[in-house]
Amino acid sequence: MKEPSVKKNYFFNAGYQALALIVPLVTTPYISRVLGADGIGIQSYTSSIVAFFTLFAALGTATYATRKVGIYRENLEERSKIFWDVFALRFILSTIAIIVYLLYVIFLADNKFIAALQAIHIVGIAVDVAWFFQGMENFKIIAIRNFFIKLVNVVFIFTVVRDKGDLWWYVFGLAFWTLLANVTLWPSLKKLIRIRDIKYIQPFKDISIIIQLFVPTIAVQIYALLDKAMIGWISNNPAENGYYEQSEKIVKMCLVLITALGTVTIPKISRYYAQKKLKVVQNYIYRSYKFVWALGCALMFGIIGINFKLVPVFFGPGYERVETLLPILSVLFLLMGINNATGIQYLISTGRQKAYMYIVVLGGIVNIGVNALMIPFFDSVGAAIGSVMGELVILIVEFIYVYKIKEFKISKAFSVSRNYLIAGVFMLVILLFTQNYLQNTLLGLMTLIGIGGICYLAILFILKDEFLFMGINIVRVRIKKIKNYKR
Repeated sequence: MKEPSVKKNYFFNAGYQALALIVPLVTTPYISRVLGADGIGIQSYTSSIVAFFTLFAALGTATYATRKVGIYRENLEERSKIFWDVFALRFILSTIAIIVYLLYVIFLADNKFIAALQAIHIVGIAVDVAWFFQGMENFKIIAIRNFFIKLVNVVFIFTVVRDKGDLWWYVFGLAFWTLLANVTLWPSLKKLIRIRDIKYIQPFKDISIIIQLFVPTIAVQIYALLDKAMIGWISNNPAENGYYEQSEKIVKMCLVLITALGTVTIPKISRYYAQKKLKVVQNYIYRSYKFVWALGCALMFGIIGINFKLVPVFFGPGYERVETLLPILSVLFLLMGINNATGIQYLISTGRQKAYMYIVVLGGIVNIGVNALMIPFFDSVGAAIGSVMGELVILIVEFIYVYKIKEFKISKAFSVSRNYLIAGVFMLVILLFTQNYLQNTLLGLMTLIGIGGICYLAILFILKDEFLFMGINIVRVRIKKIKNYKR
């Protein structure tokens, strides 16, 4: 079987993630105005509750299966065993999750109809097999599938969601199109796996390892889920949830461009580490850190620089609180990017999921503690500070652990940052100065973004950054191939 290209898989994965970025850019300004902060808050709160159940339904199976399938990618029999074992486990867990969630809706939920619609997300987990294709390093099929589903979802939102009473249509659409996207992958499995007799399926075979992977997964999700749940419980103000939801949405949309590389490299690093090719593994990790600094600095300083133009243009009036939240949450571009490279790409891929579990749980505890202390006084801003502090603790403890292992040098994780910090700070200064001369319009915002991008790349060009020139060289090669093909 041909060795997949990391670059191609990253561009397929990042291409879909870029679409995931563009779609909210198109729909969020519309939804923010149509549903209002209260409607967004209700959707955010009910979504955060059902997400706990989807986490249980998936457990740690996605990461486990991606790594395992990556190791046995060339072995049809072994990868077929892994597929059916994991699918059976997810189906069992999803069934339990749906039953318990519906009991919650009946007896505890406030917005019962909206909460009931969110149950479709759990069904989506039961039939999701994207993890198998990730392990096979086939990101093309996932990207194409998601591309069409996202486009359909955009048309659906603008066609059906017209006023505050259409909140239920919005919630239904987000859940249903996700479910449909998961179902469409099944026909492509035909030539990749063998049908197995049900008596040979062992869903609980590696349950201890899966649970170890689940614990850090749910701890990481605490930042996205428990933050919003705690804002709802403590502040008792749906609008605060709406502000946090919109701020986090901006950060998440951009963050996926950084973490997309981790999804691509997990099966590859797992396979090379199993083959004891440590030098190759080190090379992948070092390049990942450089990538995080390059993109993370651009996003962090860029968001801070355009913040006061972005919020009024993107969300409209009534979202001034977001202008305080975004600069705080933008620090997550670097913290979560570095943690993804260290924790997911290295610790998980090399089988150190138990250590990663303890580290992330510690970060989750810190996050909850800071939330409990800060939300009563600062509402959504307190939750944002809690998320940053939790990720910072994870970063520090991860590097302490990695330092003791001595399989790669921690210093290289930071030594590659110089050019990007210089370029980022220079860009920020230019943006803060320039925004005073631009109006709060879409044209003004796009102009500001363009100026920021040109400044960042120009400084990297002056500094003769290796990463930038490597990208330029790739573009040159592509253009040359296209010209030769036309001839």
